[in-house]
Amino acid sequence: MAPAEGKEDLANTPAERAAADAAAGKRLSLEEEALLFAAAEETSVGGDAGAMVVLGAGLVGALCALVLRRKGFDVKVYERYTDIRTIPSAGRSINLSVTSRGMRAIRALGGSIYGDMLKIATRINGRIIHMTDGKAVFQRYGKDDTECNYSISRIDLNKFLINAAAEEGVVFHFDHNLSETSDFSGDDLVGCTLHMTQGPPNKPSELKRLRMRVQCPVIACDGAGSRARYALRRSGLTDFTEDVLERGYKEVLFPKPADKSQEFGAPADGANEGCAGQFGLHIWPRGDHMLMALSNPDGSFTGTIYMDNEGSENSFAAMGNTLEGRAACTTYCEKYYGDAVPSVGGIDSMVRQVTENPTGILGTVHATNWAIKGKVLLIGDSAHAMVPFFGQGCNCGFEDTYWLSKLLDQYCGGADGRHDPAKCTGESFAQCFKAVEAERKCNADAICDMALENFLEMRDKTGDIRFQAIKKVENRIENAFPAKFRSRYAMVCYGGDGNVSYANAKALGLVQDQILKQLFEEALGDATTEEQLMAAVDKVDLVAAEKLIDSDLAPRHRELQIDLSTVKH
Repeated sequence: MAPAEGKEDLANTPAERAAADAAAGKRLSLEEEALLFAAAEETSVGGDAGAMVVLGAGLVGALCALVLRRKGFDVKVYERYTDIRTIPSAGRSINLSVTSRGMRAIRALGGSIYGDMLKIATRINGRIIHMTDGKAVFQRYGKDDTECNYSISRIDLNKFLINAAAEEGVVFHFDHNLSETSDFSGDDLVGCTLHMTQGPPNKPSELKRLRMRVQCPVIACDGAGSRARYALRRSGLTDFTEDVLERGYKEVLFPKPADKSQEFGAPADGANEGCAGQFGLHIWPRGDHMLMALSNPDGSFTGTIYMDNEGSENSFAAMGNTLEGRAACTTYCEKYYGDAVPSVGGIDSMVRQVTENPTGILGTVHATNWAIKGKVLLIGDSAHAMVPFFGQGCNCGFEDTYWLSKLLDQYCGGADGRHDPAKCTGESFAQCFKAVEAERKCNADAICDMALENFLEMRDKTGDIRFQAIKKVENRIENAFPAKFRSRYAMVCYGGDGNVSYANAKALGLVQDQILKQLFEEALGDATTEEQLMAAVDKVDLVAAEKLIDSDLAPRHRELQIDLSTVKH
């Protein structure tokens, strides 16, 4: 099903959508396309015992392929785009925030891979909030310095994982674009027919149609615009929604500061901790738009600006690459982000990037069914794409792979951690895939919801003095009672074990929010100024806090069988 006229979709880049619109008159219907694939020569894939096909060589696809290969499967990966290792960044790659929840899947591989990955990452201890008055405030992620996130380039991590998988023997087929006419129907527990066009998309005369009879399970990791998901819907095997935000994003690069005087960290003062610029997620919250930046290992920062796509002002449409657009962009950047302009390299550099860089799409995907027998399993963005404002898209996809690994061991594994060919039956794969869906879907739904909530928090609330004070209360309480109370943020990012799932973190967060608000209100009194609000943090009654935790929160811990000691970096 094509997207509604005039609306964004998640299946294509802006350039691809423009090219498709230009060629609209030449576009084939799905029925015509299916007939052409039916006439193509058929090839067979995955006929040998222990074969697996992975769709997509992005972050989740590459990691999934590596995990499967470590279990002894013969893995072939089919990727829509050219090998990412051969092309430079295109200016649409938000730096990732990788947390211990997602990294469990990488740690579980053993060997040096986890340590090697950290060599291309930068430690991030919390948010650095840049207020409109030029003040910078540090807001810690965890209870102390032992808990952190890692900033890492999406492209660098993707290349790292593809290389690791290829070195283990995974076979990658790039420039293989899956068609929505692929067929996952039929009574067999395993097996499908994949339709692909092979060849570089910019050379249509060289494209070749392939009809592949796949005789093994397929793991679909082909992203937010998953063609596998579309093919499943076309056959009535799943349904889904794609909720695209009216806001988009553009990358804005911050060069490495020339000297210490140009660093933009948060200085320590009487009420706030300090944080060096390279160890913080920088946020300039400005109401209905914001700028963010994360550091890179070379000392530079990858920034991202978010705003409405359309509108008469404060929108990407109003700041196009025209004389008028650049003038509007100059006024906008100087008005709202004047303190960031020098760090971006000056106003000309910032305006050029905002007006010329491509616009990325932000959206949420909810799929009704992820598993179709032992034929195919959707994981990662293909099943649950989310907006990036909790930094958990990559981590959630990695956690999908972690659970797939665990459940493959349960249903199809041998004693040595590798697959047991005798157990790799259609029935076993069907049970395994259904168990993955049962374990992961409720949690994916929860983090998708929390990611949207966090957008409002980062854009609006982080700049509010009252909100900052309540976050300090939260940090004080979780340091005082770490066995009884952990922030929702810590549970989301550093949880996973001990039944601290996304869904449970969301449920507990609602109770904790009420506790924090009650304690703060009682300590606040008649405070109105910033100094008084921050002073109220130290007036919070910890004895009363523990009583509230024991009466309101502890019963939920027991009910959900939560072990907070597992929440750690």
